[in-house]
Amino acid sequence: QTWLFAVPRLRAMVGANTLLGELLRIRLPALARKQTSWRLAAASGTYPAAAADDPLSAADDPAADARDGILSRDGGHFEVILASGASAFADAAVAILRQDVPGLRFRISIDREARDPKAVGLSTELPVLAPCEWTGRGLASEVIVQGAERAAVSLDAWQRHNAALRAERGEGHDLASLLAASTRIRDLLPVHTFADLAGLGYLAMVYADGNSVGAAAGSGDVERAAFFHRNRVLLRRALQAAINAACEGASSAPVLPLMLGGDDVLVVCRAAAALRFVATLCRTLANIQRNRSEAFELTLGVGVVLARPTIPIHRLQEVAERLAASAKRRYRGFAGADGRSVVDWAVYTTAWADDPEEVRRRDWVRGSGRDRRVLSQRPVDVLGDGLSSLEGLLRGAKALEGAPRSQLRYLVDQLARGHTLSELVFAELSQDARKALHCAGVGDRLWDRPDWDGPLLTAVLDLVEVYEIGRLGRTGTVADEPRMVVDEEEVPHVQA
Repeated sequence: QTWLFAVPRLRAMVGANTLLGELLRIRLPALARKQTSWRLAAASGTYPAAAADDPLSAADDPAADARDGILSRDGGHFEVILASGASAFADAAVAILRQDVPGLRFRISIDREARDPKAVGLSTELPVLAPCEWTGRGLASEVIVQGAERAAVSLDAWQRHNAALRAERGEGHDLASLLAASTRIRDLLPVHTFADLAGLGYLAMVYADGNSVGAAAGSGDVERAAFFHRNRVLLRRALQAAINAACEGASSAPVLPLMLGGDDVLVVCRAAAALRFVATLCRTLANIQRNRSEAFELTLGVGVVLARPTIPIHRLQEVAERLAASAKRRYRGFAGADGRSVVDWAVYTTAWADDPEEVRRRDWVRGSGRDRRVLSQRPVDVLGDGLSSLEGLLRGAKALEGAPRSQLRYLVDQLARGHTLSELVFAELSQDARKALHCAGVGDRLWDRPDWDGPLLTAVLDLVEVYEIGRLGRTGTVADEPRMVVDEEEVPHVQA
């Protein structure tokens, strides 16, 4: 991740992922097949063939790869079986890594024993004379013109930028670029910067990772290959559907995959589209596994961070991963967790994204003993009907359209001040506000105690925050908002 985000520009990050994916999927397999001072050995066993329902079936055929001795070339790993010459192949691979992706940290193992490269290698950059204008590191060797911006950049930044241009033209061969080219993104105007992507609103980063995948993978090589291939196909099918839904009615791309591994994905998108994107992704993933015979059902732990596009992207990625880890802990804490995707999200209106756990301990936990109150339910199930699920919150937010926003925000402000005071404010809301909250799914009381010895919980903070996300940062007319489908019900974005 550090290498992918080393050049803090959207195109450069897309290009870095393209370069890395093509290295693993194209360059290293081609090197292995040369068989100069090394010789490949075919894998034994019956590996899975390309899946007919895979959007990228032409690019992912484990059986064909296994016949050449190639066991893995996705998800940041390249694994190959060699009958002889393993050390020579490793040296040749190191040379390509240092040439094509300078600065990338990597590990090489032969028969599961780590092997140190022979030499450190020299940088492809000269000592700094005029520094790169985008990173401050390396010699400004090339000029990039992007809209009204003209920048003198390093060879590394220029290489990433050019790779992103290839990806925009549908010529990238990494999985994220191939998948994007199979969606409606290909028909929309490309976005060049994070500000372009955010538009008048905020930016969102979504990180999703499969739940309990490693524990269910099995032990045999063929069994593991079939298991991971199945999960890759399922995630790609669901991701393709979620991206297409997000692009419905848009003129420029509202969502962009930055990284697509085996069962994990990193996506950047408009804040207003983020939670609906997650709901569509998880709903589609559940639907396509319905009535299947496999014992393991792929579900996701998802983290979503929504913030100003001026916050460094590496920080948003770090927070998104922490939120995904929070969601996965909640998943593991469920009794009978099979079939449950879980999401956690955080909204930052400040100039920096603080540690979400610290923010929550400070702002969300109030009182003690039987009066202990937690102002949010997060993390929550993605799928479901009530306000304890993301789908239910999205439908509830739709019901708040036209409600007096000032009263809703005032009610949220009072949640931290006390159980009795907040219930009193709730009771004194206007008829329009009470009716909207009732239609959204809020009952006669603000607070509930799901566990007899647990804290009091409320869905109101989550509900109002979901309702307000589409307005974050907006000072004018909401333009070009995508529409998404959640559980066969169309849910339009809230507009100012």
